[in-house]
Amino acid sequence: MEPTVHVTTVDYAIIVAYLVFALVVGALLGRRASKSMAEYFAAGRNLPWWVAGTSMVATTFAADTPLAVSGLVRKQGVAGNWFWWNGVFANMLGTFLFAPLWRRCGVLTDLEFIRIRYDGRAADLLRGFRVLYSSLVYNSIVMGWVILGASKIVRATFGWEPWETLGVLIVITFVYTLSAGLWGVVMTDLLQFVLAVTGAVWLGIAALSAAGGSTGLVNQLAERGLLERLAIIPTPEMRDLWIAFLTYVLLQWWSVGRPDGEGYIAQRILSTRDERHATLAFLWFAFAHYVIRPWWWLLVGLASLILIPEAIPAKLGGDEAAYPMLMGRLLPAGALGIMVASLLAAFMSTMDTQMNWAASYLTNDFYRAYIRKEAPDRHYVLVGRITTAFILALGVGVSLITEDISKAWMLLAGLNAGIGTVSVLRWLWWRVSAWSELGAMLTALAVNSVMYAMGWMKVSPFDMLIETAGFPYRLMIIVGTTQVAWLVITFLTEPVSRERLVEFYRRVRPPGWWGDIAREAGVEGTRMGWRWLFGWFGGVLMIYGGLFALGGLLLWQVDWLLGGGVAFALGIVGVRLGLKATLQQATEVPQQA
Repeated sequence: MEPTVHVTTVDYAIIVAYLVFALVVGALLGRRASKSMAEYFAAGRNLPWWVAGTSMVATTFAADTPLAVSGLVRKQGVAGNWFWWNGVFANMLGTFLFAPLWRRCGVLTDLEFIRIRYDGRAADLLRGFRVLYSSLVYNSIVMGWVILGASKIVRATFGWEPWETLGVLIVITFVYTLSAGLWGVVMTDLLQFVLAVTGAVWLGIAALSAAGGSTGLVNQLAERGLLERLAIIPTPEMRDLWIAFLTYVLLQWWSVGRPDGEGYIAQRILSTRDERHATLAFLWFAFAHYVIRPWWWLLVGLASLILIPEAIPAKLGGDEAAYPMLMGRLLPAGALGIMVASLLAAFMSTMDTQMNWAASYLTNDFYRAYIRKEAPDRHYVLVGRITTAFILALGVGVSLITEDISKAWMLLAGLNAGIGTVSVLRWLWWRVSAWSELGAMLTALAVNSVMYAMGWMKVSPFDMLIETAGFPYRLMIIVGTTQVAWLVITFLTEPVSRERLVEFYRRVRPPGWWGDIAREAGVEGTRMGWRWLFGWFGGVLMIYGGLFALGGLLLWQVDWLLGGGVAFALGIVGVRLGLKATLQQATEVPQQA
């Protein structure tokens, strides 16, 4: 295959320099990471907020992300991105409520939370199931689409068979992750974030300029009958997008996944110095994730409708190949090297996190919990390194059968649909048990699997539901079924023992409905007052206001700019009130071991 761009010696030098840097970091931090499990998987619980938050956002900035986002714009327009923009609501819950609670738990992994919240056979079953499901199924799907995204970049840029270059990148990522653990991950994430944002801004501005600037791009979209692609909030006349938008903002954010934070997010929070740093890390992550990054990818997607008006063949990567194709057309030597290095950095920043995070589950929550409970920390670090290699092999295997990144996103969302209410209420309501969580997860998995099986057999209407346009309807079905299932299971099974609930309450001091448990614990729980609500609502206003205002500035949409600017300013006031209330309570609560 012929490359779409000529890569010069200067470009190669920049790329190689970055890869060497990653290896050097792994070598320098390897000894420190080997000291203990806490050092290897939690960076010694000593990360400042800006390092932890930047590491979170660098992880979400994978090589697949700009390709998938620009591809969504080509298919559905700007409004298609509400599929992931709806997460702002959950992220603000994480900032003002759950980040301090996670840090107060003092656990090594978020799955270890199961041990302090539940007890009995149900807790063991849930922890074992979640370890295997999260590290082997969930994690493999994520790694599969990340590898696929990087392969599309390599194909469009170098014209190589993807595995030639990906083999080198995966080995390098594996080596520094294996050696330095979370320390290597977060330190390289800092440079990876800077590189990735620099490259995205550079290409976004180049694409906007090539399409005729702000006014020229908007006018050309109008001339070609594509002005609807510019709508940031769809109208009822845009029926499919309107239904999708309502589903995302009213249903998805609280029901899909775990709005309290999970996986690598919880891992970074648990690795911060204290509750204050945990809270600020989550806030910085949300701002960088939703305000700083998206528009540069959106600009490329919009400009590609003008610069690449024809359909892109599936063998070249389909709509998701527009991003690397414009890299080749628009960036000069040197700039192209920085851009390619930035996307390779984005690829590595996600791969290293997924490997380290999943290895922490298999080591701490499976091997240590069920196979060998007493061993020196160095033994567990060795096991962690072995499981890292196994996890990488699984991710590579899944990438071989993944074809479309955005479809993989929606597949994973379907698998996690409906469990969000349980993950929130387990902190707030004493009656939630391990059976509740297990029931929700198994129901979502079963319903989603049946729908996919029927869709692949071309049974109507399931064949439509497994496509991108049918995702909102599939989500409604899974969420509704899951809510009924977990509530029925909750009241048909035994609650958690009173002793465990009292012990948990004393340790974490959660808000919510704890009744006699709180009185017996004899400690004051986290207070949920109006300042907390102002913080949550203000955070939502601040993030969406910043997102809209930046888009209005770049595309010169005055209504977006003015409306977003006002929302942003009002949001800051609410955030300040919320932070004051949250951080004040954090200083009043003793740190747990």
